[in-house]
Amino acid sequence: MKNYRLLRILALITSFGSYVMLLMGAIVSKTGSGKGCGNSWPFCHGQLIPESLPIETVIEYSHRIVSGGVGFLILILTVWSWLAYRTNRRVKVLGFMSLFFVVLQGALGALTVVFEGAFAKKFALALHFGFSLISFASVVLLAICLFQLREGTAARVTQTEPKVSISKRLHYAIWGLAAYTYVVVYTGALVRHAQATMGCGYAFPLCGETYFPNLSSLAGIHMFHRYAAISLWLCVLGFLWVVIRRYKEREDLFKGSWIAFILITLQALSGIITVFTGGQLVAALVHTTIISIFFSALSYLCMQVGLPWKREQEESRPSAGKETPVLS
Repeated sequence: MKNYRLLRILALITSFGSYVMLLMGAIVSKTGSGKGCGNSWPFCHGQLIPESLPIETVIEYSHRIVSGGVGFLILILTVWSWLAYRTNRRVKVLGFMSLFFVVLQGALGALTVVFEGAFAKKFALALHFGFSLISFASVVLLAICLFQLREGTAARVTQTEPKVSISKRLHYAIWGLAAYTYVVVYTGALVRHAQATMGCGYAFPLCGETYFPNLSSLAGIHMFHRYAAISLWLCVLGFLWVVIRRYKEREDLFKGSWIAFILITLQALSGIITVFTGGQLVAALVHTTIISIFFSALSYLCMQVGLPWKREQEESRPSAGKETPVLS
């Protein structure tokens, strides 16, 4: 199964590359280097190798080069996975999402560069980060899926533990939690691109003496994200409580809910540190890293429980042994 092992290694490399791409995008935004290459794309100032290389140009052009390289890796991983597991729907869907959203975020990034002034730039840049996050999570899930598949079969992931029935409410709760996390991510991206990180100064948990600043102000944008983040922490805590009480037998849900709660708590702490350090770059990158891992963890739980509207008999239908891997 040499080729199979190579595919899994490629999946790991691509996952790490997707994370680096996500992190470099955050560096571009945090350092204000988005215009480091002017209004030209994909080259920098209309040149393959710019004559002048100030730091903002190096940061922006490096981000473009890394994004292009990672996009190429995702293309190879997607095609290879499809060829290896031609009848595995999960592999096909995750591969498509990885490729589709990396192309979409690249196109959106190009639009914000070329058509500045005719585009709602702050909103578009927030979308740019959101699409990058989906692509990253999809690549990570594809890698996990490839590792979970047995080397002797291309069948769907099999549970190593007894099947425990999950209520429809919990199905929808997990998917709703992932969707709400994505919304909260956009509010955080808006804070970054609106330069509202220090909208409330060093004040925490309130914004000075104001509970609800005007949403059109930097303080209002900042507090809107802060309240959304607090509500997300409470939702994850509630989810953990339900799983501990009713679904301890499901090891994937039990461990996953604890990991999610630990990550969202660390995310909250990193947000507080970001405020107290005046929005320092390292703190902001840690904040980005944790939310990316947290969203991927929730996406993994969604993958484990399946679609909430899918009939239970279809979810539990055995499929092992029905497929033979192409690359053996």
